[in-house]
Amino acid sequence: MIVAIVLIGIAGLLAYANGANDVSKGIATLVGSGVTDYRRAMAWGAMWTGAGAVLATFVTGAMLATFGSGLLTSGAAPTVPMAVASIGGASACVLLATRFGLPVSTTHAIVGAIVGAALAAYGSTHIAWSVLGARVALPLAASPIVAMSASWLILRGVGRVMGPATSSADCVCMTANVQPAAVIAPAAVLSYATPAMDVAVSYGHADDCAQAHPAAWRLTGDHLHWLSSGAVSFARGLNDTPKIVALVLAVAALMPARRIAPWHLFGVVAFAMVAGSLLAGRRVTKFLAEDVTSMTHRDGLTANVVTAALVVAGAVHGLPMSTTHVASGGIIGAGVDRGSIVWDTARKMALAWVITVPAAALLAVVIYALTTATGAHWLALGARG
Repeated sequence: MIVAIVLIGIAGLLAYANGANDVSKGIATLVGSGVTDYRRAMAWGAMWTGAGAVLATFVTGAMLATFGSGLLTSGAAPTVPMAVASIGGASACVLLATRFGLPVSTTHAIVGAIVGAALAAYGSTHIAWSVLGARVALPLAASPIVAMSASWLILRGVGRVMGPATSSADCVCMTANVQPAAVIAPAAVLSYATPAMDVAVSYGHADDCAQAHPAAWRLTGDHLHWLSSGAVSFARGLNDTPKIVALVLAVAALMPARRIAPWHLFGVVAFAMVAGSLLAGRRVTKFLAEDVTSMTHRDGLTANVVTAALVVAGAVHGLPMSTTHVASGGIIGAGVDRGSIVWDTARKMALAWVITVPAAALLAVVIYALTTATGAHWLALGARG
């Protein structure tokens, strides 16, 4: 029972750290382009992150397999000290980065911590390097490049068709005029004609549409931006939740009667992600929203659509993409199109990405050593029942 509580507790800590650092990836464009303020953006991101985390319970079996024991060879089973070191190392790395306002990848931190803990426990021979390269390292490395390229290409194409974002239309108005049904009475027999509907669709600037068609149904760029932000946050919860849950479930499978129920663990992780998003998500959001590049509504919307599409595809197919890298790649692609990237900030962010894996691995090694030195006896007893 004690071991189960410890594992759930550190899983909640990692989920909280994930929420604090990663909520920014879905909402930074809302703030950076002036659509809303930090408080509303963080609440919006937290809500959709929670929804994605809940859905992850049903559709992310491939990701659970990859991050459960898929990174170890068949001769190396996960242990309680390894789980504590993996989750603890990743949590410490992400929390430190969040404290300094740096957007880092929770996925990278988890992978680094797993490798560090496995090296400390078994040595390099029991790490599935081929799986690590093909199903983890490759999608993690390629996804930000794909996101940056996709954002740049989309914005370049849209710009050629519609012109600059500041001068192109950003609102579609639809007005429906319904004519009353006519009553026809030939030869004293009453009948009714079908009501006629006249639908008029126009587009232009949001302010002009509001004045010219005050009663119309309007779909503006802001509405689409909110929806795309929610989609990124949803995709993030869908992608990151099973990674955290898998670390604990792999060890829980070795415990009698499987003391940790998957449903309960998914619930704890979802709650902790939402809490981290609401309580500690502002610092990193400010970095991405204000320090990397200036943004228009079109830039933010494009970056979000690209991010959501890539991350959802990765979650469903068990390919762990970093929402941090994908979202940042999309934002940088938008900034490159406009020539507004602050390259000193981009280099600082890239440096944080590079050191995430080794830093998490080192922290995991330290935590594994402390765990085995001070708690191996009771942890082993708890794992056996």
